[in-house]
Amino acid sequence: MKNKALIVFALMWNKNKQNYLTKAVDELQKNFGNIILQSKEFGLEYSHYHEKEMGEGLIKKFVLFDEIINKEDGVKIKKYSMELEDSLRVDGRRTVNIDPVYADEYQVVALSHKDKGSRIYLSNGVYAEIQLLYHHGSFQPLLWSYLDYKENADFFNEVRRIYLKSKKVTE
Repeated sequence: MKNKALIVFALMWNKNKQNYLTKAVDELQKNFGNIILQSKEFGLEYSHYHEKEMGEGLIKKFVLFDEIINKEDGVKIKKYSMELEDSLRVDGRRTVNIDPVYADEYQVVALSHKDKGSRIYLSNGVYAEIQLLYHHGSFQPLLWSYLDYKENADFFNEVRRIYLKSKKVTE
């Protein structure tokens, strides 16, 4: 299963626009299966990057779906998430930020359309960036890892456990 991974979405929304999150999750379930694990919801006190577009009071969570993906499909999945975001815009502004993340037994990889020194270009304007690396019995952050990934390492350790269990089933 070297080219396989579990799909997680990092979902961010304005607490006053919960209905758009519900619509986004419904669409994601149509394409990636049932939700099998969710992180706790958390605020973004440490970052105000998205507030200009999405307003104050942003909430985020990580959501694991039961679909096992091919890592090569990461570009297609990122493009899909951007199209879904666009379909939920109001007055040209995003109501939900949807970032695909894939996880396997060794790493947690975020997919982005923004270039940055620690990101690797895949194709069609999509980049991959390792956020967490499995080492010494747990996922560990890297120098460039976002704080929300660091703070949710336990969630991703559980994702890893689920991945390893699914790997045994598919072998």
